[in-house]
Amino acid sequence: MNKDEIAMDYKKELKKRISADYERRVKQWMAADPSQLIDAAEEITAARLIRDNIEDAINEEDARFLLGLDEPLDELADRWIAENGLDASHGEELLHCVWTLREELSDDAGTRTVRDFLATHVGGIFSLMTPCGFVPLTAAQAEGLMSGQSAAAHPGVPGITMSLSADNLLSQTVNSANYANGVWHLLTEYPEMKQCGPEMGGMQ
Repeated sequence: MNKDEIAMDYKKELKKRISADYERRVKQWMAADPSQLIDAAEEITAARLIRDNIEDAINEEDARFLLGLDEPLDELADRWIAENGLDASHGEELLHCVWTLREELSDDAGTRTVRDFLATHVGGIFSLMTPCGFVPLTAAQAEGLMSGQSAAAHPGVPGITMSLSADNLLSQTVNSANYANGVWHLLTEYPEMKQCGPEMGGMQ
């Protein structure tokens, strides 16, 4: 079985499980009285949104993680309501919901590097606060970084930039990640504390 087939199996199994949980909940909601339904409005909306969008929003590793939870629909719905409410869109926000849940509940998750994060968020826009300064990345710049191109860091000194190699930046670990207004905001550090060693240059 190839990698794509494994990924498809995890995602299909998760979709089947979440759909079954959702149908079970629908029966419970239909048997409830109106006052209970009003109280459950957020939960109903979140559960339906997750059922309809989860398969397209995540990758195979996310699906495997979620399948390891006792009640993935419950966990995701609760986290979705806590982080996003009902007015948020459901693209990258749902992926962020999975990411934070995974970080919190995975004992064996280990450290995640910038390389890991960019690989699972292809096409995203990023704002990294690194030990060497602020590094903004468009989707194209993130793709270039993954291909070995350097990135420019802004250490907060007017007129000064630092050139960071791809290995330097991609090997840093992600301490926190938040998604807002279409941008992933990452706080990163080196696996072991060391000094930045980039080339300094003037602002263009």
